[in-house]
Amino acid sequence: MKTKFVLRVGSIAAAFAMLLALVVANGPWTAAPASAADSTMLGSSAPAGLVSHADTNGVEVGTRFSARTDGTATGMRFWKGQNAASPHQGTLWSAQGMKLAHATFAKETRSGWQTAKFDRSVTLKAGQRYVVSYYATGGRYAATYNFAGESKSPNLAITTGSGVFKYGSESLFPTDTYRNSSYWVDLVFSPSAAGASTDYQRPITTPTTAPTPAPTTTPTPAPITTPKPAPTTTPAPAPAPAPAPAPTKGFPSAATTGVPTGTALSAYTGPCRITTPNTVINAKQVNCSLEIVAQGVTITRSLINGTVYTDADGSGTFTISDSKIVMGNEAGTGIGDARFTATRVEVTGGNRSVNCYLDCTIQNSYVHGQFRDSSGRTHESGIRMGSGSVIRGNTIACDAPDVAPDAGCSAALTGYGDFAVVQNNTIDGNQFIGGSGGYCSYGGSTPGKPFSNGTKNIRFTNNVWQRGESGKCGFYGPITSFDSEAPGNVWSNNTWDNGTAVQAAD
Repeated sequence: MKTKFVLRVGSIAAAFAMLLALVVANGPWTAAPASAADSTMLGSSAPAGLVSHADTNGVEVGTRFSARTDGTATGMRFWKGQNAASPHQGTLWSAQGMKLAHATFAKETRSGWQTAKFDRSVTLKAGQRYVVSYYATGGRYAATYNFAGESKSPNLAITTGSGVFKYGSESLFPTDTYRNSSYWVDLVFSPSAAGASTDYQRPITTPTTAPTPAPTTTPTPAPITTPKPAPTTTPAPAPAPAPAPAPTKGFPSAATTGVPTGTALSAYTGPCRITTPNTVINAKQVNCSLEIVAQGVTITRSLINGTVYTDADGSGTFTISDSKIVMGNEAGTGIGDARFTATRVEVTGGNRSVNCYLDCTIQNSYVHGQFRDSSGRTHESGIRMGSGSVIRGNTIACDAPDVAPDAGCSAALTGYGDFAVVQNNTIDGNQFIGGSGGYCSYGGSTPGKPFSNGTKNIRFTNNVWQRGESGKCGFYGPITSFDSEAPGNVWSNNTWDNGTAVQAAD
């Protein structure tokens, strides 16, 4: 038997009003997917290739992205695994680490996509970069290695290596990366009424001419993205492992460099100018810059809130290993300038992470997080090479933001010939992070420099360049000023991160 139902127009309107009231009353969204009118980067399907891991440390995980069109960020979402603890707190950040909006995931389901509104809507500008992230109190975040970096939104752009994280006991601006991972954190975005643009525009602060070489003098200060020096009375906490199992091979990260987990640091009370040969600094928190004028100085398993330096015209020598250097928000060089060996060191802050001016080795280390120069004057870089350098097995990034008129990254690796011929350098097995300046690397034969002629024995072998947002690593390309005709110069087995060859003339 069939029953005939008759609905009156008034009844339909009343029912709809009741349903709308229930939705509004429930406040933050739950695991329902974003509406069709909204634009998300990662789609509505379950993530592919999730890594099985047992990390239970508190960590902020997120996605670095840029807007292709003007629009409004109204909320965010993330993929939750079955073992993840609830609730979660989310944040929308500017590229410089300023908090723009906050989200509370109040009604989470056991697993799947979780969605929440921001406490305020935020207008995003085309060409600008942002980060959306959440704090996983007990770890158990979703992660996929070697994510292709393809956005499903015509309005939002992501790239390989867009997944970012930062360990801590509270929510911190995430800047670290690991194995080109995605942590499946997404934005809910509504494009402006003018409609979406399909042409990505580089951020408006990008210079329109090729980057100029980094100055040899050191300028002024800036923002939020570099770690703050630890208090002088309290030993700094040991770095936590990376947000995934520690790699058995691959490029260095915050997980495999810096002070080893479990190291108890005590306050350093010795001199900041080291004059005693064979001095050993072990498991210390140093709250000054160390000037090395003695030979055979050893620094290991220590946190230096400052710099470590030998004068190229002096006779001091040192080795530094399993340590972290935090220069903070001011101009300066983290490690320099001559006769040193640095192994498994993480360097952040300042305008140049390492200066290998003369006879130095930096290996298996991670340099990144240079400061934002609000004065707009400082040119920044990851490592600068001069003569007799061995630069091997490192992750090299320059990720300081552009600030008009001239501040920003020149390259991850520079070598200009300002004061001496760039020569006798080995650059082997490094990873150059995409987005590191106009070019990601310089080859030592920059035209117009006082010592641009005479470059020789520059050997680039077995290095990997990330493509980044530009598709070319730097805005203009992966490498410039490498003279393949110079005596002893070698270019061999250098590739993009997908394995295809990088040519010296790219």
